[in-house]
Amino acid sequence: MPLLTCGYAQAIITPTLDRPVYLAGFGKNRRALTVHDDLYVRALAFADGEQRVVLAVTDLLGLIRLDCQAVEEAVNAHAPGTPLILACTHTHHGPDTIGFWGPDEATSGVDGAYMVWLKAQIVTTALAALEQLAPVAVRTATVAVTGVAKNARDPAILDQELTCLQCCDPLSGQPRTTFLIYPCHPEVLWNDNPHITADYLDALRRGVEAATGAPCLAAVGALGGMMTPDMGEHTFAAADRMGAILAAVALPALAAAPPQSAPGLGYRRQSYTIPSQNPLFDLAVTTGLLADQRSASGEIVTEAGLLQVGDLWICHVPGELLPALGLRFKAELRAARAGHAAILGLANDELGYILPEETYRYPANMFAPGDHYEETMSVGPEAGPRLAVALQALLATG
Repeated sequence: MPLLTCGYAQAIITPTLDRPVYLAGFGKNRRALTVHDDLYVRALAFADGEQRVVLAVTDLLGLIRLDCQAVEEAVNAHAPGTPLILACTHTHHGPDTIGFWGPDEATSGVDGAYMVWLKAQIVTTALAALEQLAPVAVRTATVAVTGVAKNARDPAILDQELTCLQCCDPLSGQPRTTFLIYPCHPEVLWNDNPHITADYLDALRRGVEAATGAPCLAAVGALGGMMTPDMGEHTFAAADRMGAILAAVALPALAAAPPQSAPGLGYRRQSYTIPSQNPLFDLAVTTGLLADQRSASGEIVTEAGLLQVGDLWICHVPGELLPALGLRFKAELRAARAGHAAILGLANDELGYILPEETYRYPANMFAPGDHYEETMSVGPEAGPRLAVALQALLATG
């Protein structure tokens, strides 16, 4: 079996405050006043002699597929044939990169100059990770972390699994990088926060890095519906506590995991279409808040993918999967022989919430959605079923 190699690189992507920065994720016209902690792009490159793939995670609310494709094309101009998985942490305290959160209802919050610089930073970081490839062994673990998150839409449906992957020196066992996925919105801080921050993920990364002496990437899983922090208060102290709790669970789980000295690598993706059936999204396209990604037939092309590193299988999805579907999909991965199964959310696209078809109810008034806010921020009822079919196709080609 070819030897697995891994490389890592990171770069700061915090916008400057010498021009307006509209924070995404809550209400409009929430301008950043200060930087509490920097936002990053962190990239892991994997290769096994036969194939290679780069996984990059950005501290952003989301990136649409057109932007993700532009970054991948730029990476491939220098590293042909290298797939890019570009995921976002969905922090609610970073710049608007979608368009919904500008100064008013008719004005996008996206800064075009920042987006050009941002994409260049991601490309440079992805290529730098490829330059650092070195042999690794891996450790993998899945562990439940309770008491820090809740489901505000369906309280009885919880995905509390923290997925852990650590790349280590194959001889000494010393950690080289740690990658963690937890299914919860980074919104310990709330809608009155004017400070740029990665929220609890910043503290999680700092805790792991202090303990291991190696860099840490942290991403989100099936956080839809609404998997949100349950920390009692909306403060930086609470965000630090949540990150510290997650780090304190991840570290011993990884330390107890046996190293895989010859882990395999696999990656494949599946493009598919979803009909655009959300009048709010259509209105936003008409007013110029959102980029129009619809085809002439009214369908949106998106993608999902499956990354396999050792016995860990990660299904990346193009938005905010509700935990009911996340749990279902992870069960399908385990049934297909995954030792550990994970969902990586907001990867290579941000189409909003992805709901089970049976629970989808679009409200009569999209501006007063009540218990069905998620439907107003979803492409439509076909988002879940079409993704399920794409996952089946990925598993069938394995």
